[in-house]
Amino acid sequence: MFSLSCVMIVFQKRLLKKQKNIEIIMNSKNLLNSNAIKTLYLKKSRFTEMLIEENALDQSGFERWIFCHGMQFNSPDKWWGDHGLRDYPHEGIDLCLYKDRSSRIRRINEKTRIPVMQDGIVKAIFKDYLGKAVIIEHEYSGSKTGWLLSLYAHTNPHSEIEAGVIVKEGDIIAALADTSNLKSNIIPHLHFSLGLPSKAFSFDGFVWNTIRTPEMITLLDPLAVIDWPYEALEAEDPACREL
Repeated sequence: MFSLSCVMIVFQKRLLKKQKNIEIIMNSKNLLNSNAIKTLYLKKSRFTEMLIEENALDQSGFERWIFCHGMQFNSPDKWWGDHGLRDYPHEGIDLCLYKDRSSRIRRINEKTRIPVMQDGIVKAIFKDYLGKAVIIEHEYSGSKTGWLLSLYAHTNPHSEIEAGVIVKEGDIIAALADTSNLKSNIIPHLHFSLGLPSKAFSFDGFVWNTIRTPEMITLLDPLAVIDWPYEALEAEDPACREL
């Protein structure tokens, strides 16, 4: 009996270790580096604070971000339209809803000014299906290449924002794209992605599918750096079903 108990203890320890390892797998195609995750969590940004200040959202009291099912990183589901499956797990987070001090859920709109989260260099701008995406490269000691990429998609970039421009933390790089005349029937929102580029990565021909290539970019959950309270709603919540 003693021998059997020892075997069971060893088995349980191995099982717990395996479960812990599974927790850092965001999807089967994109295994994240646990050391990079720990470092990234220590490097918060003032992104939400700056967005609130630039758009006077504090007047109603910006309490927390609101995420409907499908808006968070790696979600397989849509939060718009038929609420079916995405073509690919969500590559970032979608920011469009927040709760004010009166617990009312509000939306940011196409006039919302988008600040850059940290100092960096604009490396690419390309069209996405709701507007344009701006890619910023930041110095980052937690990656093998020394760089971290931030992507701000579904926007209308300011005219002076182009590849090669140096930006400082808090600089306004774009406004949200106006989606009212699009057939997609999706409300204005910011798609925000973070990624660690590999040594094989290149900005040549950068398009949306580039961030879906784990050999080129290791995607990270942006919730680690926006540094603000948030609330995730169930898929059946009325606030989400009406989107």
